[in-house]
Amino acid sequence: MTSKRGPYSSQRQKDRQHRILECARQAITSNGYEALTMKDLAAASDVSVKTLYNLYSSKDELLLAAVVDLLADLAEQPEVQSTEPGVARLLANVQATSRQVVATPEYADTMARALFQAGKDHRLVDVLLGATREGIQTQLEAAQQQGELLPQVDIQKTATLLTGHQWSVVLMWSKGLLNLEEFEQQAQRSQLQTLIPLCSDEIRARLESQLW
Repeated sequence: MTSKRGPYSSQRQKDRQHRILECARQAITSNGYEALTMKDLAAASDVSVKTLYNLYSSKDELLLAAVVDLLADLAEQPEVQSTEPGVARLLANVQATSRQVVATPEYADTMARALFQAGKDHRLVDVLLGATREGIQTQLEAAQQQGELLPQVDIQKTATLLTGHQWSVVLMWSKGLLNLEEFEQQAQRSQLQTLIPLCSDEIRARLESQLW
């Protein structure tokens, strides 16, 4: 799994790495992936082209690193970390991701198109689909341990289903079948409709109130 940040030897290197990846996301948002060049990105990030290539051997590798960095930032947001592990954190993470899509739709659309065009062995599939499913499964396991889910729920199959639902909303939006203004609500609704029948009575009632 490539969804975790690699080790850095100093805070200065961490800051430089984060600056490069943030500049990459901003450039993709403004001009699209095809217009992004390593030379332009090096200048925007205040590093040499040689340094950039030492860190990332290609533009595609840089794209993957920028996605991983963003996913890590979303998972670490206070509104996500302040929720209890389990169903609440699962839904908080969906909400944080949805808000990021709404805030940077051009970048999200670039990632969606790249994912839907990628072959099954492409690293982007592992970074986006694999990481999404892994994160959902972790929260479902916590939910089951806490009695939030019915004991017979198959965690792995449910994680796969919820991952598919989450990305189907992205697909519908990227193909123009869902307005951006509806995105956050529909992303949350897709998760709730699957989770509600699988939850214990108390959690089910709470989720049903969020559905409507």
